[in-house]
Amino acid sequence: MWGLKMTDEELKQLVASLAIDQKEMAKESNKRNKETNKQLKELGKQIGGLGKKFGSFTEGLALPSMTKILRERFKMVVISPSVRVSKNGIDAEIDVLA
Repeated sequence: MWGLKMTDEELKQLVASLAIDQKEMAKESNKRNKETNKQLKELGKQIGGLGKKFGSFTEGLALPSMTKILRERFKMVVISPSVRVSKNGIDAEIDVLA
């Protein structure tokens, strides 16, 4: 077709070489995929931690104002931040309980 002539032996060697190359590329690809998945998992943990810290920071900023409003407007006596409740296998978090 392109003017190349190969013997049967040369063709067999080429096919064998291509098969080996393909296996090596598949191994390398799997290795990269595992590493990428590991990095994505770690990034997810970091983002989750950052979100939790930001939420705590925001709650901390809002709590003084909420406390003032709850006492002055609603005459609340007990105000408690961050209450966690568990019942029948269901967990809930209440940011402010008054």
